[in-house]
Amino acid sequence: MSPSPLPAPSADDARGRKTVLFCQDCGHASPVDGDWRVRTVGNHQRTRCPECLSVVDDRRLVTPLDAEGADDPTTVRLCVDAWSRYWSELTTLFTDGPTAAESDC
Repeated sequence: MSPSPLPAPSADDARGRKTVLFCQDCGHASPVDGDWRVRTVGNHQRTRCPECLSVVDDRRLVTPLDAEGADDPTTVRLCVDAWSRYWSELTTLFTDGPTAAESDC
């Protein structure tokens, strides 16, 4: 089955602008700040076409905590320290246990 061609964009004023979203399903075109239905739930923002309600854009929003904590050396150090403590406890559990001769089994 061959794909059907998409109709031409529906907004004439959208031509020539760089900040235009196009719906891949119905061909609706409008500026980014135009008539799109934008809904934010949690840290996700979803943009839908006002004509056919198809999802045009779905993205995770970056919170200030994400932006500042991603490359923060303190955050990395805390993760490394936590894993080091975990690994130390795990290896101690297996190496400090009773030997085969001391075991009741």
